[in-house]
Amino acid sequence: MKHHFQAFFLWIFVGMGFSLGFAAPADAAVLQQGSTGTEVVHLQQALLEKGYAVGEVDGIYGPLTYKAVKQLQLDRGLRVDGIAGPATAKALQVSADDFTAVSSNAAGRTLWVTATGYCPCNICNYPYGGQPSYLGHPLTHGIAAVDPDIITMGSSLYIPGYGQAIASDQGNAIVGNRIDLCFATHQEALQWGIQKLAITIYE
Repeated sequence: MKHHFQAFFLWIFVGMGFSLGFAAPADAAVLQQGSTGTEVVHLQQALLEKGYAVGEVDGIYGPLTYKAVKQLQLDRGLRVDGIAGPATAKALQVSADDFTAVSSNAAGRTLWVTATGYCPCNICNYPYGGQPSYLGHPLTHGIAAVDPDIITMGSSLYIPGYGQAIASDQGNAIVGNRIDLCFATHQEALQWGIQKLAITIYE
């Protein structure tokens, strides 16, 4: 069982932050009033980050989300139609990675988590430095440590601002709605810090 000391110390010393991304389904070009699901959650998060009120972040593209999108479009000189497409995503300063998610045809569930970062170094993995993940995968970008009572080991994950991952690792400090995301370098893990966000789980 790995300790993930990096995540443990970040949890103690770093204030909780928010990283909000907008992921559009791979088989759809836009989100509009009446749309529902994880992609709408990501849109609502991104709007909130930019200061646009959407009410409750509930994954439902209702009147408040529609109004927020129209106001953003008006403010940014876009076509004001209340439809969140690629131009709206660009205005929200969302990366191309966050604009493409796992196909919405897959059966996924949304979970709010606190996400920390770690890397393969001895500081993050003492005393297991150099060893693979719990499931035997090499530690690299795309490996996530999870609480197996919350997220099934081997599940595919989509994390806004990080991308695709697999639930392949565990750690004594990773309990409850917490995940620890592997990065290639210690500096990248530190830059990620601690973030509260909604992830999609494909079990």
